[in-house]
Amino acid sequence: MGPAKSRCLVMLVTLLAQLTLAGCLSSIEPDVDLTPSLTEDTTYYEVLTKSTIKRTVFKNFETRAIVSATYLSPEFRAAFSERLERVFKRGDLHFDEAKDKAAFFVSVEVPGLDMERADITNPYHWSVMLNGDQGPIKPILIKRIVDKERWRAFFVNVNNWSSEYLVIFDVPAVNANSPKMVVKTPVRLTIANADAQLNLSW
Repeated sequence: MGPAKSRCLVMLVTLLAQLTLAGCLSSIEPDVDLTPSLTEDTTYYEVLTKSTIKRTVFKNFETRAIVSATYLSPEFRAAFSERLERVFKRGDLHFDEAKDKAAFFVSVEVPGLDMERADITNPYHWSVMLNGDQGPIKPILIKRIVDKERWRAFFVNVNNWSSEYLVIFDVPAVNANSPKMVVKTPVRLTIANADAQLNLSW
């Protein structure tokens, strides 16, 4: 092997070693900082994982629906705001309609691209309720969320076949089962259609 080939091989090995040490968050150009993915953003991902429940409805040997719900607790909103600043350099929260109210980011995927069956805003096909001490509470708003490319940076279950919604209830948002609470207050969300009833609890 000639000196030129040896130098090229050394440079290639050095570059690969640098990329390996830097992990996935590296770029050849020094003025390019890659944005950490959801799983690489460990602080946010930990809160997201704790705040999200995903369920798959199987019926008659087929998948009828895949539902993922993220409870937008005060803890989650703080983590979301920090990641929003890291990703887009903007700290403004995009859940303004919710303010301090109990709210959820819900993603629904129905096989076969049947968008009508995935539409939880349709009260004839879906029922969404928050179970409180006084009984079930209906949401004051179920809003379809668009711009998947933006939301993929924050929620793992957003894909080309899913439909996303912001669901808001007229009750205060709390950090479910927070160590600071004297009385533990679980948050219980029910999402139901003709196929199944999902009882999700945080």
